[in-house]
Amino acid sequence: MKGIILKDLYDNFCILKNAASYVFAIIFLGLIGFLVHTKYHYVLFLGIIAPILGGAAVESSTEQDEAANFNKLQITFPVTKTEIVIAKYILGLGFVGASNLLALVYSLVQVYGYHVVTPPEALRITGFGISISLIFLSVIYVGYFLLGKRWGTIFFVFIAALTGGLYGAYSYLFGLETFLECSPFVIFGCIFAGIIILTLSCLASIKIYTRRYS
Repeated sequence: MKGIILKDLYDNFCILKNAASYVFAIIFLGLIGFLVHTKYHYVLFLGIIAPILGGAAVESSTEQDEAANFNKLQITFPVTKTEIVIAKYILGLGFVGASNLLALVYSLVQVYGYHVVTPPEALRITGFGISISLIFLSVIYVGYFLLGKRWGTIFFVFIAALTGGLYGAYSYLFGLETFLECSPFVIFGCIFAGIIILTLSCLASIKIYTRRYS
């Protein structure tokens, strides 16, 4: 499993075009995130942009696996198909953790530097961001395992656009205060739901992968 994770890390950061896309994304998001100081953009960054970054690991690894026909070689390794899938989910969780650390730095700047939101509000939005990250990761990974790189990427873009559109519509119709004043029990419930959905996603991906390469 460790070898699979290292291989996927290589695909993401040691291939020039993939590494460049991450560098560009971080610079662009950093400029936008730290120069724009509104509650709307704060929630957008933690609730939409950070989760999308967290789900990005699977795109590069799937592309390289398909280009090199690596999946057929990979199943001959001394690991089970279940371990192969779990390894990819572990890396995905690592990306989610890294994106939420970036979101934490952003939060500290917005809370204590620009006073865009209060610390309690920031904690609520962080909780929502974590739950959305887990759910987004769950949906995207099943999409890639089921559809492959080409259609999986289209599915990724569609889900990302849908998530952003739903956020914009919700903000317009109901306002951000419903996010910022939400009960902690609701937030913990969302995180728990995200964990359950991620578990079901992993099980579904194992079944899809096993059936495809049996």
